[in-house]
Amino acid sequence: MKLFLLTLFSAAVLLSACDVPSQLINYPEMGSARFKNYYAQCSACHAPPRPTAHKASEWPSVIARMQEHRIENRMLPMAAPEMIAVRDYLMQHAAKPGN
Repeated sequence: MKLFLLTLFSAAVLLSACDVPSQLINYPEMGSARFKNYYAQCSACHAPPRPTAHKASEWPSVIARMQEHRIENRMLPMAAPEMIAVRDYLMQHAAKPGN
């Protein structure tokens, strides 16, 4: 019985970690509507990258490529307002030039 409860507890801990990657990484503005939109859009396919993964000038082409992947995978593309909000969030918090 103890082994069963230990196994059940371990499984619950592992599964609970699957849907909360944002708790493992500190993203800018985590409580904001901008972050929530970014997270919802990007986590549909993968773990959302840190905004500092690219420079501001690089994010528009990354977003365009991800939009193409969504369409290729028969997902709904991001609507223009959501895509602009994601772009603005990422560009504001992007890696600084020279980094």
